[in-house]
Amino acid sequence: MPIFFAFKTHMGKVRFQAGSRCDLSNYAMKEKYEGGFMSKGKTVIYSFLVGGLLALIAQTILSFWQVVLAGTPMEFFMGGATLISMGVIGCILGGLAIYQYVEEWATFGALLPFSGFAMAVGMKAVGPWTTKNESMGKCIWNCVWFVVWFNVLFMAICVAIGYVCGMMGVEPAQNLGVAKTEGGMLFFNAFWVGGLLAAIFQVLFLICKSITPKTTPLYILMTAWMVGAILAPFGVSGALANFAGQGFSVMITVGGYNTYNIGMDLFLGGEHAAAGLLHLGSFALAVCGLALTALFTFWIYNWVFGRKPIHQVHIEKAQASLKELTEKFPPADNLEGFDYDVDPSEAPAK
Repeated sequence: MPIFFAFKTHMGKVRFQAGSRCDLSNYAMKEKYEGGFMSKGKTVIYSFLVGGLLALIAQTILSFWQVVLAGTPMEFFMGGATLISMGVIGCILGGLAIYQYVEEWATFGALLPFSGFAMAVGMKAVGPWTTKNESMGKCIWNCVWFVVWFNVLFMAICVAIGYVCGMMGVEPAQNLGVAKTEGGMLFFNAFWVGGLLAAIFQVLFLICKSITPKTTPLYILMTAWMVGAILAPFGVSGALANFAGQGFSVMITVGGYNTYNIGMDLFLGGEHAAAGLLHLGSFALAVCGLALTALFTFWIYNWVFGRKPIHQVHIEKAQASLKELTEKFPPADNLEGFDYDVDPSEAPAK
């Protein structure tokens, strides 16, 4: 049975066109890859806005934890608590199949912050659960194994980089002399720096994708993690952390920077080594917390949607919205093909 899936508002009117149910997903895919509402230029803008907004949210959450944890034994965990809090946001919105909409519009604006990590890892379990009918145990293992190999592997690499840089005489805590931003400017800097980083990695993704279609967001996220460590000896990562706060520190790039610093502290020994082990423990706690939020993404999704694939969930949501719209603005009797305009002011009240 035909439904009305394509509509747009212009000059105060709503336009409907008829099409089959399968046209809904086909239309969306065509628009995405042929330059419609998801054109490449717009994804960069959306990445900037979404990445900046999530960094701003993270900065607000950090301010909360700075008040709550100050003077407690968990004072060292303010940053980790912020990352886990962002993971909770990602797991709830991902489990309800909402965060994926944001990812479609602004790929790295949604994926580069740690809220995207929780959602993406959770979907490592949702995928085989809904498309391959795998057992829950295997799906959970997919999720846990991804967290382990990703974080342990790249942590080890970046710790080694920090240790080697210490052996080469690189000064610790490089930040190009940039002081920590304080007050309201910190929120402003978090927004535009976080947005800029998301936009830069979105551009990198588009360039790599144009060179080889096999490029996936995971490769870019791996690159982003390593960039945090590679820029650390030059003081760039430290400068960004001081200048932009969560505009840098909620992004996955901070993983490389923090583990680089652990390697540097271990090389310096003494009190520095003790601080490095404390930071390593904080990192491990944050990873465990993010892994748990990722599992909750899967559990929430399963509770709400069962084994229904994510694309089917989104199609059904779109169809429900369009059904509500067509009930408010009923189409003409001619279903074969028409260009039917309805003036909203003349539509019958419900």
